[in-house]
Amino acid sequence: MIRVKDIPMPTRWAIATQVLTRLVVVADPQQCRENPAYLFNELGREIAEIADRYRMPREDARDLVQTLGAISVILFGPTFETPFIEGSPDESVIRLSECAMYRPEREKRRDPLQVNRICLAYVKSAIEALNPGYSITISRARCGGDSYCEMIIEKKKS
Repeated sequence: MIRVKDIPMPTRWAIATQVLTRLVVVADPQQCRENPAYLFNELGREIAEIADRYRMPREDARDLVQTLGAISVILFGPTFETPFIEGSPDESVIRLSECAMYRPEREKRRDPLQVNRICLAYVKSAIEALNPGYSITISRARCGGDSYCEMIIEKKKS
């Protein structure tokens, strides 16, 4: 498994720039209005390509935690480091004490509920693209008033 630290900083910047550029290029206002998940689906495809390129694991829930964490650090910065992980191949938990999307001490203009919807759309599109046999739910969220974020990745029920 390649770790974020194994990817040089200039390469991380190049990856993040490529993803953002791709999203800007494909952003069609009409399509975004008709299908709000449209850009997140595109982002999911980019995430899967990054995982493929760097041979990041995604066979089970533990793999998905590591890969989602690594790609999120590349795209959003080190506040998405995933220091506390617990779980099994069928279910794993991510806990984050900081969030790159929401910092209450700085947020005056963003609605926390909107941040929560965007975060959920991001992680759902990422997990769906990485391994459609798994799902993710957010059980705690800083933007919801909790002291940390908690997400659970689990195998979909048949």
